[in-house]
Amino acid sequence: MHAMMSHVFRVLALILISATLTTANATAADRPDLVVAVNDQPAKLEPADAPLAVDMRVTYSIFDTLIRRDYLAEMANPEGGAILAPGLAAEWTRLDDRTIELRLRDDVVFHNGDPLTADDVAFTFSEQRVFGEDPFIPTARRYFGDVEEVVVVDPLTVRIRAAAPDPVLELRLAVPAAGIVNRRAYLENGTDAFKRAPVGTGPMRFVEWQDGDYLRFEAFDDYWGGAPTFETITFRVVPEMSARVAGLINGEFDIALQISPDQFPTLESRDGVEVRGSVIDNYQMIWLIGTDPVVSDRLIRQAMSLAIDRQLLIDSLWHGLTTIPLSYQLPAFGPLYDPTREGFVYDPDRARALIEEAGYDGEPIIIRNVTGYYPNGDEMIQAVQRMWQDVGLNVELEMVEGWPQVYEPGRSVGTGSATYLMPAPEGIEYMFFGEESITQARHGFVSAGELNRLAAEISSTMDVDRRRDLYQQALDILMEEMPGTPVYMMPQFFGVNVDVAWHPYPDYIMDFRPENLSFQSR
Repeated sequence: MHAMMSHVFRVLALILISATLTTANATAADRPDLVVAVNDQPAKLEPADAPLAVDMRVTYSIFDTLIRRDYLAEMANPEGGAILAPGLAAEWTRLDDRTIELRLRDDVVFHNGDPLTADDVAFTFSEQRVFGEDPFIPTARRYFGDVEEVVVVDPLTVRIRAAAPDPVLELRLAVPAAGIVNRRAYLENGTDAFKRAPVGTGPMRFVEWQDGDYLRFEAFDDYWGGAPTFETITFRVVPEMSARVAGLINGEFDIALQISPDQFPTLESRDGVEVRGSVIDNYQMIWLIGTDPVVSDRLIRQAMSLAIDRQLLIDSLWHGLTTIPLSYQLPAFGPLYDPTREGFVYDPDRARALIEEAGYDGEPIIIRNVTGYYPNGDEMIQAVQRMWQDVGLNVELEMVEGWPQVYEPGRSVGTGSATYLMPAPEGIEYMFFGEESITQARHGFVSAGELNRLAAEISSTMDVDRRRDLYQQALDILMEEMPGTPVYMMPQFFGVNVDVAWHPYPDYIMDFRPENLSFQSR
């Protein structure tokens, strides 16, 4: 176990020396082809269109944001919170509590050769694409807040103004969904075509997509961040974990995603490959559907959370390599984080008492789970089913093949994940806060008036202490109402060829920019 832990959590020396291994003037002749085995293909390659994990892994290196999170710096200083750095904007200035002015780099071109201008930025955040009554991407507002206007000051200067004071406007511009798109390509080809053949400014330029088989990208040698260190990157769709592991060992793949701890000994016993990864800013979630007659009872929802032995699941499924969250907050929140708050506890006796108090008389509770989607996800929900049965609930489990089946009428419980779009309360707004949130619009959680009031004030208050106090009040309501319950922080592990100097980030994204990718002996 000690050897495995050292491989999983150490910051690789390869990363520390990657700058010396990266050749700034690399040519096609001396750059390798990188093959990444993924569990599933993206649904689309439009950065703001409700991006799933399978989308963000690919789109992060196709597009750039105006401001970027410096994940490498954050991992070196895990207590320091989010660290923002210039992206497509060389500099930015907060003019007031609603407005940011950004000066764009003058050396950025898109994959189609167009220079980046303020018009592309304005279109990315325009009414036509995002904020109008019938925009191209109606789901995108959840990431960007409420932008009132985008003013093109000159070809390289843009001013973004929110409709109300926004304390996290900079963070909104740094989320992967805020990748800047090419206006001309988008309008000429249309939204649907853009989703399949995107045009961004990142180090990966789209080449080919064979459904169910692979997506291929080539190095964009005019990338403003320096010449890419790869020649091509191919995302190969390999649904079976065992096949991803076997392909990594035999040299077919350079990186294999979604590796669970039961595969660690196989990889650790082989020369030339190792496990890398960590806990990410994401929950393995159980959603409790408020429209269900049984689960609509708050006492039942509380009991269901109390009946879950999360530490047992962590120890048995993940070898202790993840944690139970302290409510819906992250240490990356910085001063808004309360490390003394009680998290999600295990108390089966209290659960039984609540079930009796609710007058539950054995009505069936139906769980729906997409089989094979999350590592250890099937095993997790099967164990939770037994825990719920042990406290007296009549729980039935339906394994389904895809997400459309999950959302069909008749479910009481759904499994899934919930990622933080940004390290701030606003990063989970799409899950809980507001009438358009997942729990309210989709799951029928209706006892949310005070919660929504608090959330609105949190998102329009610039005072840090006030934001912290308001958010802790919101957490009190969430823990009382329990519209959904995290099981554990989501771990994410990769099998990687040791010659590949690449580091995973604490998110679903994969970064193949020169500062995070180099090769030892190729």
